[in-house]
Amino acid sequence: MDSLPVELVRIVYQYCDPPTVRALRLVSAKLADIGYDYLLPDHFTAVEWKDDVQRLHSIARHDRLRGRPRSLVFHLAKVDVGRAQEAISLHQWLRDREGHDLVQEAWSNYHKLEERAALLTPLHARQSTLEAAFKRLPNLEVLDINFTKNPYGIEFFDEIFQHHYCRKQDRTRASKDLYSILSALPHVRLQSLIIDQTPLELFRQADSRQRWFDCARTFAGLSQLDLVLDVPRQMGPASRSRAINGLGRVLQSASNITHLRLAFHTYHAPAEKFELSFRALFAGDFTYKKLTDLKLEGISCSEEDLKSFLLRHSPTLERLRLGGRGLAKPLELSIGGIHLHNGRWRSLFAGLKENLVALQRFHMEGDIESGDAFTRTREVWDFLPMVSDDWSTIRREDDFEGWYKKSGPSRCKENFDSLGLERFLISGGPWPMFIKYGNTSAYPSPYSSPGQSGSSSPVDSPSPASSGTFSTFGSPAPSV
Repeated sequence: MDSLPVELVRIVYQYCDPPTVRALRLVSAKLADIGYDYLLPDHFTAVEWKDDVQRLHSIARHDRLRGRPRSLVFHLAKVDVGRAQEAISLHQWLRDREGHDLVQEAWSNYHKLEERAALLTPLHARQSTLEAAFKRLPNLEVLDINFTKNPYGIEFFDEIFQHHYCRKQDRTRASKDLYSILSALPHVRLQSLIIDQTPLELFRQADSRQRWFDCARTFAGLSQLDLVLDVPRQMGPASRSRAINGLGRVLQSASNITHLRLAFHTYHAPAEKFELSFRALFAGDFTYKKLTDLKLEGISCSEEDLKSFLLRHSPTLERLRLGGRGLAKPLELSIGGIHLHNGRWRSLFAGLKENLVALQRFHMEGDIESGDAFTRTREVWDFLPMVSDDWSTIRREDDFEGWYKKSGPSRCKENFDSLGLERFLISGGPWPMFIKYGNTSAYPSPYSSPGQSGSSSPVDSPSPASSGTFSTFGSPAPSV
């Protein structure tokens, strides 16, 4: 092996798993030297039940290893044991002894990990160690802080964590952990920051607001910002206004972003939408000069306010997503939609038609509404999740019928996809017609690459007799 060129040795290392890399480095000094670059992956994961903060600090102090971490994720979620046990359909596992043993083994491993975590110093008490580590990580570009994903590495828990009520919500602990990470942020140059389940009240309190404001230089260097806000159970008008003011100041400090996701999740009332004013949030006519990708989820706003915000970004906005999964459980309809408390969707889209000059893709998902229960022109729609956040097709359209039958009754009579709206906004033409779930869309997206999996080419609209029930957006569906 020592006689092989360095290039060939590197190729060999690329096919080795971590234990093999460590073993191969013991063969000779040459292989040990080359193997330094393969000891660590680019992605570093920190969980509470391992001493990962100290490990990260040790890596940062190593002259040859500190350049490896390029992305860092903190898994800070905790499981609510009582609710998780109630949510498990034990009868499916107790049909045989093997299923019962699987459940018992999963919980046994969980308790062992929690015992290990209890012996370690919590993250919020290790702020100085974290700051020292961040100071010596020159290539760290992506930081992901989440309180929603399974941190235990137990496969059985993956499905449990998809149910939001099975996750323990300790707002005090989450705030302290976020404080410790925010204090270290000024020492790194990030390109992407993702925080899932940020307590909204942190932007209201004077001390916590200042922690965010101290990170202004870091936010100014971001190209991607993904914030999911956790709305507290009780927040008065004055507190809400101050929180939005603080959040807006943070968002405006990230003036160079190209990708923005802003979602509001109300855990105590999952289908509830957060009333938001873009004028208040972005200080009037603030505009991101480089914004190409935008996703908004779980908000209630006015037609004119939303239209004004979108049109300000029309020169650069290439991909737009309105709505999302929200806090929907598996096999449920998406509940992260958007509500217009003033105005109508059809009027909004008419005003946006062909005015978003750079738009290439559009997607709408979830419970889309306008007006209230006492408005005669109220619109209530359910849009299907056609593509994932990276715009890849997530499900064939003819699979939707069986999936949504399992999810229970819809909030309206039909479920739709947004492909017709995508065509309407980008290419113009007549107002689109929509087909309810279980049928092929009248307007497959003409914007997917021909070689992309799940893409389709434009086709003529099928006749009602051959395609099922049609309805125009905002009008009842005629019988066929």
